[in-house]
Amino acid sequence: MNQPAPTLTVSLIQMNVSLGQPERNFTRVKKLIDRDLHAQTDLILLPEMWSTGYDFPSFSQLAGSTPALLEQLSTISIQRSTTIGGTMLEQEGKKFYNTFYLIDPAGKIISRYQKIHLFSLMNEPDFLSPGQEMVIGRIKNIPVGLMTCYDLRFPEFSRQLAIQGAHVLLISAQWPKQRAAHWEALLKARSIENQLFIVACNRIGQGTKQVFPGLSAVYDPWGEQILKTPHRQGVFSCQLDFNQLQTARQTIDIFSDRRPNIYRMN
Repeated sequence: MNQPAPTLTVSLIQMNVSLGQPERNFTRVKKLIDRDLHAQTDLILLPEMWSTGYDFPSFSQLAGSTPALLEQLSTISIQRSTTIGGTMLEQEGKKFYNTFYLIDPAGKIISRYQKIHLFSLMNEPDFLSPGQEMVIGRIKNIPVGLMTCYDLRFPEFSRQLAIQGAHVLLISAQWPKQRAAHWEALLKARSIENQLFIVACNRIGQGTKQVFPGLSAVYDPWGEQILKTPHRQGVFSCQLDFNQLQTARQTIDIFSDRRPNIYRMN
């Protein structure tokens, strides 16, 4: 097996989402990349449901746009020689899923994670089916755990991804402004308690009922914020140095000191 890369360059596309308008949203993605992304990057991360938003009544019509948009993202990944990730509406039979796709630099879908924790406050379970499996993908042989928005509130979920080997958690989100303080606190907590990198891309802008603050961010394994995005649409990049991860885990060896036989979680 190839050795993991010592660093990764990650780029977050912080953008608004036009409800039920997949082509308009793809055009926005393409324009932001062409305008802002001038250097090589290993990952482009998009917000949750970036292509359609939560247009629940139109899911049956909108799900049909996903395969073509995945092809268009694949073209970008090949042209840019980069991995692209983010969540989109997926249909399987009569069921709909909020699915995190990870597309490699060859344009192939290498990982597919269906959101496990559905947000009952906004009626997601009435329209979406929950996924059943955690997913760890790889970027330049670095193991990356895939998470979507509300998943962030479940510490056992991120801990299990870390136990299974994730060195980075990628989080695609539409997290609203009224709970922005929770977003920032939870991102930092997940990085500290699991001693890994957090790469989190959030929507920005006015929705039909809610405002989204952006606040996309990257945290290192010590819980230090190494990327804080400005309050606007754009593509924002930074580099992850995996020497930091090894140092953190060697300094405070929480994984060896765990007592899982005592916790007995139900």
